[in-house]
Amino acid sequence: MEVKTDQMVRETAVQLFEAIEHRHSMRSYTGEPLPAPEREKLIEFLQKGWEPYPGARTRAVLLEGVETTKRIFKGFLGSYGSVQNAPAMICMIGNVEDPFFYEATGYMGEQCVLYATRLGFDTCWVGGFFRPELAGDLIGLERGERVLAVSPVGFAKKDGMSSLYEGLFKFGTKRGVRKSIEQISYVEDVTPPNWFYRGLEAVQVAPSSMNKQPWHIFYHQDGRISISSVETYRDKKPIVPGAPNSSRLCCGIAMLHLKVATRALGIEGRWIPDEEQSNPIATYFIPDHVREEQE
Repeated sequence: MEVKTDQMVRETAVQLFEAIEHRHSMRSYTGEPLPAPEREKLIEFLQKGWEPYPGARTRAVLLEGVETTKRIFKGFLGSYGSVQNAPAMICMIGNVEDPFFYEATGYMGEQCVLYATRLGFDTCWVGGFFRPELAGDLIGLERGERVLAVSPVGFAKKDGMSSLYEGLFKFGTKRGVRKSIEQISYVEDVTPPNWFYRGLEAVQVAPSSMNKQPWHIFYHQDGRISISSVETYRDKKPIVPGAPNSSRLCCGIAMLHLKVATRALGIEGRWIPDEEQSNPIATYFIPDHVREEQE
């Protein structure tokens, strides 16, 4: 599989940025199939519409049919927490032979989720409580590939019991609680440009496992922006021996939110992974002439 090299255009960034406000995690669906026009647009975006993370091979595949999604999703504590009646699901695939596979998958996957939101669909990031092996068998994986996360796609139920179901789950995961801007960032002895704070606002509402928001954004005195992972939780079974912390997938989602917000404002920045795969995870590079024009 070849590595994609397409860069995000501003028009796409604006569309995804507008979707950030409307994205909410929903687990109970009507089962209604995706309308043909929106389905075709979604499939096209999954195939070639997203911006790749540097140096990593990722892809997204749409699986369809309530019976198919029902087999792949599995609940806990009975049906509590499970995805119900989803007519389709986006499978986020990373290649574990690449050094940045977790953050690359989160970076790509959130673009797909936001685009689906833009089309009017409901979604929900699911990193556990699904059967990745079954999803992989249905897709047909290449060497090194794993299905690292999925998202249902469809129209959420709006009846009273569904609302109660969603509310109970969100209460259990502190869905409505967000860390403050000060808790997720640090500014060195310098005054950042206004667009940096718009980016932080987008990062603040990025989805994460159990809503832990396991990231920290650092604005350096020399104008660099870096992101670090601040959580130590791992998968119960490591994807591969020595694999990085699984919270880095969530960091990839946060990185995408920063990129979308700043690109929508006209900033042509790009993430550069840290070669040592430690903290910071990556640096957001903005050319000097762009930074000077915006200050």
